[in-house]
Amino acid sequence: MNALRYLPFLARGLAQRGPPLHLTLFVTGTCNARCRHCFHWEEVEAGVKGPSVEQVTALADSAAGMGPLLWVSFGGGEPLLRRDLPELARAFGKHGLRHLAIPTNGLVEGWQHETTEQILNENPDTFLSMSVSFDGPPAIHDNIRQVEGGHARSMASVRAYKAQQAEGRENLGVGVILTISSENQHVIAEHLEELVDELRPDNVTLNLARGKAMDSALLDVDVARYQELVATKKRMIDKGLLPYFKFPMARVAVARDRVMYDHVAQVASGEPHRHLPCTAGRLSAVIFENGEVHPCEMLNRALGDLNDTNWDLSKLWKARAAEQLRDEIHATRCECTWECAQADNVLFNPRAWPDLLASSLAVSALPRVARAADKPSR
Repeated sequence: MNALRYLPFLARGLAQRGPPLHLTLFVTGTCNARCRHCFHWEEVEAGVKGPSVEQVTALADSAAGMGPLLWVSFGGGEPLLRRDLPELARAFGKHGLRHLAIPTNGLVEGWQHETTEQILNENPDTFLSMSVSFDGPPAIHDNIRQVEGGHARSMASVRAYKAQQAEGRENLGVGVILTISSENQHVIAEHLEELVDELRPDNVTLNLARGKAMDSALLDVDVARYQELVATKKRMIDKGLLPYFKFPMARVAVARDRVMYDHVAQVASGEPHRHLPCTAGRLSAVIFENGEVHPCEMLNRALGDLNDTNWDLSKLWKARAAEQLRDEIHATRCECTWECAQADNVLFNPRAWPDLLASSLAVSALPRVARAADKPSR
């Protein structure tokens, strides 16, 4: 993948007006787990149907007409329960999408790897990251997700993804996702080390339980435990155990994440800290199954409804109501602990650049590490 393909996004990221760079699209509310920390659990319980292929195609076409997208993430529910997921991926990939992220519980054994193979074949210029979620050792994981034997099945899925990657799939990244909650916070850092040792993922995404969870007690997380988890990930990167996804500018992404995790911890603690103006609704948007477009997953406010524009994002994006909500987010200094938004805030805000530069220099000093696919099987 050519690093020059990333240049158009720099100027857009610094501008106050313009098209989105990053979309999260909830493709289905259907799920084969019932995670107790899930903020989207009401839609999951209702099995909310996702948008049609035609609607997603209209969305992707209109977004491409506004400007290139850097990153699209498919949310849910469980995205891989949609058999037509490759068609949704192709709707964006045909326009030169740089990155497609698909988080999964790893429990769709019937066709998940065939789906991944089709997406890779049909979108060779898009970097696809498949990341499987874990919530602690087997007993805790299975209890939180309410799926007996789920941890073992998810482990097997990661191993199968690594096997696909080892077949020469340079545009496939394999990761794991850990969400820290009150139920796993005492063991999650240790389990992170176990997962990396056993599975050798390219990256680990860390989430702080947030929003309106099915079991609100899981949201009571000790920030010190979150910081311990973040420090564990950093230590493994420094040791060369986590090589990160293999694409241009990857070292910048590693540095961005380090600064972002620190900022999330500051926000979660409630202690005084430097405010980073939120770019949600300006650089990014979240599109739910019913077509509502929100600036983020946390603020229960809509920029508009795609059903009113025949899924043409450009019409909604430029509407007065959307501009008013963006101005309100800025004026109220809105902030939260959603890592995806904070990552954009760090990367595209000059206020964060001194910390980002310092972190980038630390990352650039690291020795080259072997890709996980190059390591002997365990």
